Amino acid sequence: MAGRGRGRRTMSFSVDAVGINRGDSLPPSMQQPTPLFPVMEQKPLPLAGGEEAEYLLALKQEFRGAMRSLPCFIQPAAAHRDVERYSDKYHSSEQTDSLLDWTPDWKRFPRELRVHVRKPHRDGVSVSVSRSDKVQSGQRKKRVKEKEEVLLKLEETDYIMSYFDNGEDFGGDSDDNMDEAIY
Repeated sequence: MAGRGRGRRTMSFSVDAVGINRGDSLPPSMQQPTPLFPVMEQKPLPLAGGEEAEYLLALKQEFRGAMRSLPCFIQPAAAHRDVERYSDKYHSSEQTDSLLDWTPDWKRFPRELRVHVRKPHRDGVSVSVSRSDKVQSGQRKKRVKEKEEVLLKLEETDYIMSYFDNGEDFGGDSDDNMDEAIY
């Protein structure tokens, strides 16, 4: 039944649960900063040294440099100066030049990724269609149209054929639920 009455501020927790009784003074605050990191129970292993580790490090750095020199490596655009100058648009950037000069070896790509040059379609050559095929296709189209017309006529009268009303719902709603007992 807490929270009744007016003018008092209620605490959201019990002070007794913390261990402080009424009238007791608060414990002194800490005057030193908390430690930045907890004390490590196990020390880390020392770095592996030697010629093999140095060789692997040099190989890794060489590989990174080679990857950065490839044209597929996209560098972020240089930060623009605060004032755009007229001559800025005429300065060519090295990145776009290196991308335009790159021509891939298409033999190394799979067939799906290669560029295909399509042969132009010859307009002079046409497939000859016999006259009897044209007549037969015209007759088929006429039969299909006739069938569609018959179906449309049947669909127009479909509502009348499927609707049935015996007249039970006609009139007022005063006799609804009269079958049950009245209490």
